[in-house]
Amino acid sequence: MNCTSLSKLVFFFPGTVLHELAHYVTALLLGRAEGFSVSPKREGNTYVLGSVRSTTRYRVLSSFIALAPLIWWLVLFLLFRHIHIIGTDGGVPRIHPGVIREKLRSFGLSDALFLWLFLQLLWAGRPSLPDMKHAARGIFSPSGLLLAAALAVVSYLSSHF
Repeated sequence: MNCTSLSKLVFFFPGTVLHELAHYVTALLLGRAEGFSVSPKREGNTYVLGSVRSTTRYRVLSSFIALAPLIWWLVLFLLFRHIHIIGTDGGVPRIHPGVIREKLRSFGLSDALFLWLFLQLLWAGRPSLPDMKHAARGIFSPSGLLLAAALAVVSYLSSHF
């Protein structure tokens, strides 16, 4: 994960750990995790905040490893549903502005902690540019295209039988 300022590096360190941990756990499940680092390194004008090295038998699996941090956005969605900030209306997510207004009226220390946690999970789920490049390489690999074709066939067959 990359960032451009030292203050972001300090503020978002927990989110960076969560981001890299998602890559690492997914690499353990789908391939082989070969390295894990959350030691910041300066590269040109940016800081590389962390990295995970892994190998997989099929390149398409590296796409799942690269996109694993998106799980934190699912956690955020479920958390917001739990505290009733987000609900569903006909299966479509909908934000409840009244709950947000009420929270803002009585903003306290616990809300500040929750806001910091929200920012950490938002940061942790953000795919970096290298993550997106790895995901694209896996999706457009022979194994990725084969998986896409298999899913299309299964989808077609399930809708017609």
